Amino acid sequence: MLLTKSGKKLKSVGRILLRIVSWPARWIVSFLFNEWEITIWYDPIKKTTYNFKWVDKCESKHIKGRLVSGEPFEMKTQEPFNFQIKKIK
Repeated sequence: MLLTKSGKKLKSVGRILLRIVSWPARWIVSFLFNEWEITIWYDPIKKTTYNFKWVDKCESKHIKGRLVSGEPFEMKTQEPFNFQIKKIK
C-alpha cells in the first residue's frame, strides 16, 4: 500500500517537472507560430472569415497580412467595415 502511494506521488512530481521543463518550449512555439482568425462584416448579414499567419495592418478600411496558406492578403475599401480578431494558436 505504501509503494502505491509513493508511486502516485512520483507520478505527480514527474508531471509537475515535465510541465516546468516543457514550458519554455511551448512558449517559444507559441511565440513563433501564431495563427489569427479575422471575421469581416460588410453588412449585418454577410460575413467572411480568413485565417492569417500574421497581420501587418488592421484598420477599419484596410487589412494586410499573410494567410495560413502562405499567400499575401490585402484588402482596401472606401467604406469602413466591422471586423473581429481571434487568436487561434
